[in-house]
Amino acid sequence: MNIHLPEIKIQCTDKNIERVMNYIHQFWKHLIKQSPPYTKDELLYLPYPYAVPGGIFQQLFYWDSYFMILGLKISKLDQLARWIVENFLYELRSFGLIPNSSELAHLSRSQPPFLTSMIHEVWNGDTQWLRQAYDWAKIEYYKVWMNSKTRYNEQIGLNKYYDHLESMLKIKGEAYLHFNEVYLPPHFWQERVEAESGWDYTGRFHRECGNFIPVDLNSLLYKYEIDLSQFAQILKLDDETSNWRDRAHRRKKLMDKYLWNNDLGLYLDYNFTTNQQYPYYSLATFYPLWAGVASSQQAARIKQHIPIFLYPGGMVTSTVKSGFQWDYPNGWAPLQWIVIQGLKNYGFEREAMEIAKRWIYLCTQVFLTHGKLYEKYNVVQLNIDTVGRYPSQEGFGWTNAIYEKIAVDILGCTIQ
Repeated sequence: MNIHLPEIKIQCTDKNIERVMNYIHQFWKHLIKQSPPYTKDELLYLPYPYAVPGGIFQQLFYWDSYFMILGLKISKLDQLARWIVENFLYELRSFGLIPNSSELAHLSRSQPPFLTSMIHEVWNGDTQWLRQAYDWAKIEYYKVWMNSKTRYNEQIGLNKYYDHLESMLKIKGEAYLHFNEVYLPPHFWQERVEAESGWDYTGRFHRECGNFIPVDLNSLLYKYEIDLSQFAQILKLDDETSNWRDRAHRRKKLMDKYLWNNDLGLYLDYNFTTNQQYPYYSLATFYPLWAGVASSQQAARIKQHIPIFLYPGGMVTSTVKSGFQWDYPNGWAPLQWIVIQGLKNYGFEREAMEIAKRWIYLCTQVFLTHGKLYEKYNVVQLNIDTVGRYPSQEGFGWTNAIYEKIAVDILGCTIQ
């Protein structure tokens, strides 16, 4: 299953953007991987080729892949995008969840759930394939995310992140096999849970991610419920269609109750151990716009907060200078897209365009200086002087993909 990079013609009014676009298209061949016929170097076997983020990250990652698929489709690598989803369905069949990545050490946790959004992107009208994907997405929804022993808080009716770390420790290393119980320091487990959120690490969860009902996770699961209702409708499963719509409606009401702050005009994460919202301003508040859960009035109020996040290079991840990489002054490509698309969903085209232009300008200028794209950027100083526990990686899958998506969908570049 060799991947041949299709010949495409890219045209942009800005020739520097066009240059970056050509670089990205050619760079995909460096990010495409295929499993050996057996597990090797602690990487799980996967039946189809896939794309990796790059740098030190040479595995198939869950939430990275959604954003990469957006770019792969721009580069006309549609079959690869479909294979990535097929690999996730294989992981669900094999392990009962889509792990954080295709590395053995990551089998104890998942990542922000984007499976139904990926199915939307790669479905090409084949209802037989859609039925299979729909059935597995339902399994992920119920068995992984709505499991009251792990990721579903029955008392509140909303979801949280989790890491089944004890089971993982018993897999890795003979030393643990002789004990029925393993003591885990609470802060260690909390850090592992935070890794499932994708925001590893941030001050947003106060180092207690497992105690929070996050805005972004519940927005994603609202979108699951809407997506699954649409799939059921296409498949003529009328009873299931109405069930998913009812679930989405119920989730919206609970998000309004626990996560919406009417005084501030934004969504905040909720700590269910203190029964309080945590007043931490981050781009997670834009997820309900991307998912369509916000009302038009809520969206308009969230839009008013754009100035506190907007810098010369785009939107900063949070307003807090914590020293963690998912905070000020770092900007991340997937969050730029979540914000841009969320604003467009509610008709805020001018604001979306401004953010898009600033982000593309930053990425382009860094590329002209270094000849590369990076995992994350300093949107305040317009450079790659970022904070975090490791250097910003070169490559980079979701940055490349979102650059392509913005250039074509927002800035008018054409692909032939």
